Amino acid sequence: MKTLKLVISVSTAAVALAASMPAMAQDAQGAEDGASAGEIIVTAQKRAERLIDVPVAISAISADALTTQNINRLSEYFDRVPGLQYSNQRVSGLALRGVTTGGATSPTVALLVDDVQFGGTTGTGQPPLPDFDASAVSRVEVLRGPQGTLYGASSLGGLIKYVLKEPDTKEFSGRIELGGTAVSHGDTGYAVRGSVNIPINDWLAVLGSGFKREDAAYLNNANPAALKAKDVNSRDVWGFRGAALIKPADNFRVVLSALRQKTDAMNSDLAITAGGVPVCAACTLPTSPNAATAVTTFEPVYGDLTINSLDSINKAKFQLYSARAELELGGVTITSISAWSRADNVITSDVSKVFGGLLKAVYGLPTAPTVQIANADRTHKFSQELRLGGDIGTSFTWLAGGFYTVEHAATDQTLIASGSLTATPYIGTGPGSYREYAGFADLTWHATDKLDIQVGGRYAHNKQHNESTLNTSPQTAPVFGSGTTIADSSDSAFTWLISPSYHFSRDIIAYARVATGYRPGGPNIAAPPSVAKSYSSDKVINYELGFKGKVVPGLLTLDASLFQIDWKDIQLQGTDSISSLTFLTNGGKARSRGLEFAASLTPWQGMSIDASLTFTDATLTEDLPTIVNATGLAGLNGDRLPFSAKVAANVTAQQVFPLTDRLEGNVGLTVVYVGDRAGTFVTDAANATRPRMLLPEYTTVDIRGGLTFDEVWSANLYVRNLFDKRGVAAADNRNGVNVPTALFIQPRTFGVTLARSF
Repeated sequence: MKTLKLVISVSTAAVALAASMPAMAQDAQGAEDGASAGEIIVTAQKRAERLIDVPVAISAISADALTTQNINRLSEYFDRVPGLQYSNQRVSGLALRGVTTGGATSPTVALLVDDVQFGGTTGTGQPPLPDFDASAVSRVEVLRGPQGTLYGASSLGGLIKYVLKEPDTKEFSGRIELGGTAVSHGDTGYAVRGSVNIPINDWLAVLGSGFKREDAAYLNNANPAALKAKDVNSRDVWGFRGAALIKPADNFRVVLSALRQKTDAMNSDLAITAGGVPVCAACTLPTSPNAATAVTTFEPVYGDLTINSLDSINKAKFQLYSARAELELGGVTITSISAWSRADNVITSDVSKVFGGLLKAVYGLPTAPTVQIANADRTHKFSQELRLGGDIGTSFTWLAGGFYTVEHAATDQTLIASGSLTATPYIGTGPGSYREYAGFADLTWHATDKLDIQVGGRYAHNKQHNESTLNTSPQTAPVFGSGTTIADSSDSAFTWLISPSYHFSRDIIAYARVATGYRPGGPNIAAPPSVAKSYSSDKVINYELGFKGKVVPGLLTLDASLFQIDWKDIQLQGTDSISSLTFLTNGGKARSRGLEFAASLTPWQGMSIDASLTFTDATLTEDLPTIVNATGLAGLNGDRLPFSAKVAANVTAQQVFPLTDRLEGNVGLTVVYVGDRAGTFVTDAANATRPRMLLPEYTTVDIRGGLTFDEVWSANLYVRNLFDKRGVAAADNRNGVNVPTALFIQPRTFGVTLARSF
């Protein structure tokens, strides 16, 4: 580990802490805006701009770069983005710049497909992370820092934006790719994907893409009730996307898009039971009487890559349908975006350790039963945005618009007991609705040919309605309750930004940015009598200084940002100490400050070195409150926020070299370092005897090489996690009251891809 950390340090210094992502080729809009070939074009501010001109901290990666790095699942890319971390496989598990308290709260990072928010604004539906395939994606943009003015609610830490490919009326093109993988200690998998663009005429083009992927399994299961013991974590994913571009006039264009993806998985992403250091020398896990107070060491209790769980079934389905129309009238661009999406997810989990003892007691059983919980989550969402933008002479660039969305979401839960008890002791249904109206405006004053001053504001109002119906057995009704509860809430928020920027030259910019963000409050269905029936929105304000530019044209590009985020009225998870049901409340303050430094170096022809280094210090600045007659989170002023690494870095080197006039070779290396991270806050419950977890640091190395023939045929070999490290990606011990479990990164994986472009 020390050697690999030294490699990171030396490599990072050698390349001046290089840039976070490879560049992408310009798109058609970028060409119209006068961008040079090879420059990165982004739509972070809802208009096409060179990345280097945008006064926002952004990481951007193209579909070509995803393919080059052999990334099949976009979640495999997260540890390469400065300031991004995740604690579970749900949208609410994502965080940027350390803005999270963990637990079952609403998202702090917005997830967008083009300009359409995907998943829920609140945590009602708990949508899982969608792994959109690279065949449909043009690029991924990650905006760090709150984006409440242009993008609205639940973007406290920032947002991730998937920009899909757009049909082109100029040229017929496409790509077909086949891939195979083999995981050390496990099985094999495969992937096939393809895309095609068909210009019908000069005003109509269609685009289609599809994929099918079966991931390699590698986990074993020690549970005697499991269906099988070896290679149990299967995942089968398929999907397609279709789009049509219609240009009935030079000043009018419409893009229609439909995307659908489905996942069928078994035991996928299940966590491994983690061990600890006993408090007495003679104690052994997991049967030690002192195991409940042991420090978590993340040594697998049941053996390497081995779980001990009832089989978990996971079925997920994502759909997104959108229509985007753009009309140019007298220098004003009118944009309308209509979209409907749904995310449906069903997953079963083994919760015997959580509810087994409770059911044993209330049913008077001699032994605890095995218990599974089936979660059926869904989020159905419609949104409409209408905006206008343009220039006023050479002095002003402006944007103004309105936004409306309505969401219908639910998390339905069923407890299923077996073994010493065959029963369904709890069925809970929880439908809810979220309706929001918002107006926003953004103005940039070009005060001089070098100085720009940007201001913006957004007002939003939402209404929420939640219901909860509990069907329980006579034995469990005193614990969980029964009947139907209805709760409503209403909430408003104003967000704003001020950002002056100075262009030292066309390719060097410095900027300051003060921006705010918020997360809506909402009704509190599961709160005990001592807790308010609704919770308030929480807010952040971000202070940032940034610099980006081509400091040595053709050789070195730098990108740096220094930030502090102040967070107040934090939404916190609480637990009813009797029913174990969770609720939300407000309290406490926190701040996150840090430095994000990146560069891109091209020292000689065919060689590119890209890397990033991030320092983040995210802590509470006020003690977390005590909740009367309920269980809350325990945290003191100065405690670290969950899952944020103080130090993270990555270095990617790629060398391309000609072999013949028609054959080209390439070799590449990626090193990723993720520092240690604090786990979830423990609760103040009497049975929260396990210390707060500290997730250990890890370093991974990927290598790859390939050949390209006539710029259309390509073959690539790669090894991910070359040294087969067991990095801890996420971990959970139910806030100190349960046996710790850990989700490890994928073991060493060998892969090959064959592709044909046309």
